[in-house]
Parts: sequence; C-alpha cells; structure tokens
Amino acid sequence: MSQTLWQDKKLLLFSFVTAATTVAAGALHLQMAPGSLSHDLGQGILFLVGGLVQIFWVVPVIKRWGRIWQIIGIAGTAVFFVLWYASRLHLIPENLLGGGESSNHSPPREFPRGNVTGGEFPRGSAPRGLGLVIGGMMVPPIEMLQIAFIGLYAVLAKMISKRQNI
Repeated sequence: MSQTLWQDKKLLLFSFVTAATTVAAGALHLQMAPGSLSHDLGQGILFLVGGLVQIFWVVPVIKRWGRIWQIIGIAGTAVFFVLWYASRLHLIPENLLGGGESSNHSPPREFPRGNVTGGEFPRGSAPRGLGLVIGGMMVPPIEMLQIAFIGLYAVLAKMISKRQNI
C-alpha cells in the first residue's frame, strides 16, 4: 500500500514539474506578445495564442486527461520549437503572415555565413547569458523550457501508461 502511495506522489510531483515548464514557456510567450503585435501581427497572435495554450496545458498534465492529450501537447510544443528553429535558419519569410513593418518590399535576407545565429549576435565567440549554444546557435531559455517539457511529458506519459498496466 505504501509503495502505491509513493508512486502516486511521485507521479504527482513529476506532473507538477512538467506543468511548471509549460507554464514558464507560456508566460514568456505572453510576455513577447505585446511587442510582437505592434511589429508583426501574425507573430504577435502566434505568441499570444501559443502562450495561452501552453498555460492552459497545465490542466491536461495535472489531471492526466489521457494519451491523445499527451500527444497533442508534445506535438504542439514540438511545432512551436520547429517554428523557432526554422526562423533562425531564415526558412520562414519575415512577412509570411503579413502586416507590420516587415511587409515593406525589403530585399530577402541572406543566410548568415560563419555561424548560424540569424545575424542576431556578432560573429566570433558565442554569446553569453542564459541559454545554451548548440551548433553555433544560441538556444534561449524559452526554447530550453519547451525542450524540457517535451522530454518530461514523454517520460510522464510512459510512467502513467506503466502505472495503468499494473
């Protein structure tokens, strides 16, 4: 009986840690929304809606709504990460969704040479501060939270399915 109680507490604690990562990422996206809305409407809406959805995702994580919700949460967060990564490689045009100052027929940006930072950091040594450098590209804290959420939620899903099989 005490082993079952410990397993439940362990699952609950792991659920809260997983939920905390998505809340933190969602809060950071919401913080980015006002500045993005004034510059690029499409990007601002993406940050606003994405941030709200990430904060909402606490409910399915804590209440363990089931496998389909786990898949949607992991896939949705992965899409958010892939969009960020594609934007760093300039695979997504700045004015894809239209609006804002970026729709002024400006010439296309070239792929940066030397390091793959999107031209945001000076060439040479890696930028300092919070973040992780992978392949010469700075991965900011918001993206690290999303990667952590994907990993933690996948582990939590496995723990829950294993628990249900017992």
